[in-house]
Amino acid sequence: MLNSNKMNIVDILLMATIILFLVEVIFLDTALLFLIALCGAGLFFGKRSYYRPRGKFMFWISIVALFIMLINTIAFRFLIMTAVIYFCYKWYRSKQEPTFYQPQFSENSSDEGVIHQDILFSNKWFGQQRTRKRAYEWRDVNIQSGIGDIVVDLNYTVIPKDDPVMVIRNLVGNVQILVPYDVEVSVHHSVVFGSIQILNYLEANVWNKVLHMETPNYSTSKQKVRIFTSMLVGKVEVKRG
Repeated sequence: MLNSNKMNIVDILLMATIILFLVEVIFLDTALLFLIALCGAGLFFGKRSYYRPRGKFMFWISIVALFIMLINTIAFRFLIMTAVIYFCYKWYRSKQEPTFYQPQFSENSSDEGVIHQDILFSNKWFGQQRTRKRAYEWRDVNIQSGIGDIVVDLNYTVIPKDDPVMVIRNLVGNVQILVPYDVEVSVHHSVVFGSIQILNYLEANVWNKVLHMETPNYSTSKQKVRIFTSMLVGKVEVKRG
């Protein structure tokens, strides 16, 4: 989870971009403000008559024209430049400082009958996450991650018998899952570009692929885990270990 310092940096970046954009359209390029208003009118009237071919044409022409105008502004170039610098810096720091899961055994608190359970991972924009090499209590995983690697070692936990689930969505990075030899797996994976290694199956440099694989004894085994992974760019690796 992003802390307050990281959020402050993002807020400052967005605020600076908005201020730069307002200065540009008000003082530096007043014609741009008129063109944006014109595109807004085109979107409004095109949406109202979208069921007609003329309405669809007006709507999408306004979208394209507005997009072209925005990407040619100084504010947009400033946003892209600072975002790239910031992402590169955070990616570099994530490689140096991985985040480990620290098991927590504090008492659960309840509010109106709802019990708050400990979790294995949190949503993170940047950074590595992995389980430590010591015993921890299993919890189902359902996370979204930005840029970074995720490592889950199931050798240090007890897999429950009620069909445990892992859902990992990652933009850029690698996902590695280490599975004990007596645990069966079912893997659903979706990737835009990357590599896939699931036990003995290996496929490199795949484009826009979705696959589902499971071990032969998955349906009858009492020790099994269901894995759902999706990513924009990266590698998924499920192996015995």
